[in-house]
Amino acid sequence: MNRRTALLITILPVLVSGCSFFVPMEKPQEQGEQLLFWMPNAISVQVLSDWNEWGGIESAGGIIDPLTGRMKKQENGFWTVDISEITAGSYRYAFLVNGYRWIRDPENPETAVFKDQVVSVILISD
Repeated sequence: MNRRTALLITILPVLVSGCSFFVPMEKPQEQGEQLLFWMPNAISVQVLSDWNEWGGIESAGGIIDPLTGRMKKQENGFWTVDISEITAGSYRYAFLVNGYRWIRDPENPETAVFKDQVVSVILISD
């Protein structure tokens, strides 16, 4: 097989797909009172925060409850959770991906610290 044929075989799937491998997923226009996080390959995502006792870490048991702050996966790779019932205030939060990986919100430049972890900060107003 010559180099030209090998190159064609390598790039053919990209050409057939319309270069969709290189187009980033577009964030939904209407965010409303949803917290969004794009992680298309995740199996599970939770939002851990001041408003839910960090998923249980701050409560008497000190263990993360896998149901607390559970986010729903959308077909476009975004994970969402409704935050409309949270009272006004400033809150720290982070995403727990697949039950072990803490990630601060990459779309939010505001940060703080929780238990030696850099986390995000959100201001919820009335």
